[in-house]
Amino acid sequence: MQENNTLILPFKNPLIKFIADNKYRWLRHSLFILLGLILAFKGDVGVPDQYRSAEVRRAVWMVDAISFVFILSMIYLLLLVFVPRLLFRSRVFLFALSFFFTIVVVYLGVWLLDHYFLKPVNPGNMQHIELSVMHFIQVGAVCAVLLGAVVGLKVFKKWITDVQQMQELQEINMRTELEQLKSQVNPHFLFNTLNNLLVLVKTDPERASQVLLGLSDLLRYQLYDSAREKILLSKDIDFIKNLLALEKIRKNDFSFEIETEGNIDKVSLPPFIFIPFVENAIKHGASSVGHSYLTLHFRVTGKELYFVAENSKPVIKKNSIGGLGLKNIKRRLELLYPNNHTLEIKEDTDKYIVNLIIRYDLYSYR
Repeated sequence: MQENNTLILPFKNPLIKFIADNKYRWLRHSLFILLGLILAFKGDVGVPDQYRSAEVRRAVWMVDAISFVFILSMIYLLLLVFVPRLLFRSRVFLFALSFFFTIVVVYLGVWLLDHYFLKPVNPGNMQHIELSVMHFIQVGAVCAVLLGAVVGLKVFKKWITDVQQMQELQEINMRTELEQLKSQVNPHFLFNTLNNLLVLVKTDPERASQVLLGLSDLLRYQLYDSAREKILLSKDIDFIKNLLALEKIRKNDFSFEIETEGNIDKVSLPPFIFIPFVENAIKHGASSVGHSYLTLHFRVTGKELYFVAENSKPVIKKNSIGGLGLKNIKRRLELLYPNNHTLEIKEDTDKYIVNLIIRYDLYSYR
């Protein structure tokens, strides 16, 4: 089952909803193009007498049409390429250069159209654009206002979306942290662990001391590290190891393996990204009768983090993968890494497999 990473944000104000909601994107662009057509051809309705020859009118209409398509193309080049790839990635200087480059290209394009289409058919009765500093300033000022207004609307739309995402992310984080604290640090879990420790103290004191250290690290993570905005991936993996080690004490016929590739000490992520998948594996695998297993694989590359979890599926009782924890983590991934993650969950006859890819180059490095 492939997860859809599209965000549906609950905008309430009608004007803000129209500006920022992707559902009205087609309408916004249609109105923008319609407005451009009106501005491009409004001056040709009442053309003066000296411009009324058929040849001049055809030239004016042709220049207006070509200018409209050319300027609209430059606007969309700015909106779809330069703004998201430069301005939104804090490459302000390169964006300023691209903005100036767009103005220069528009000026040269308008001059070429005027020079090769209008000037030959009507050299004296129209004011033509010349290659001069003054004309460049005049045309450039108009272009700068037009392009600046369009870029401003794009930035405003992103600001609205970011604010909405941050608010929703804060709410999801609060619910997730409370849910994790209730599901992990609970009296039942601690009671079972302490009972097992009581037995180990008498039978295997050395192992009991190791379990106590693991329990200490587990509680430290839950009470302190999980309160941070980001934690090292290595700490998250250590917590998972301690959690699974304590679970193995409770059930001897349970095996787990954790593999890592790459430098996990240089990647930091929000806490509780992988814990719901581990909890789900414990719930549907380690808690079942008979032998059960869980294998986790973390692979870090220059720009991506690959996570694979595979756990056994109980034979006697069928359980479907899901639950509040997984729903929360799916939503958190959508908010933390919009369009920068892929989550796939597979269920076979005897195992569950989770594949998660996070592209963290724009977010996760400290």
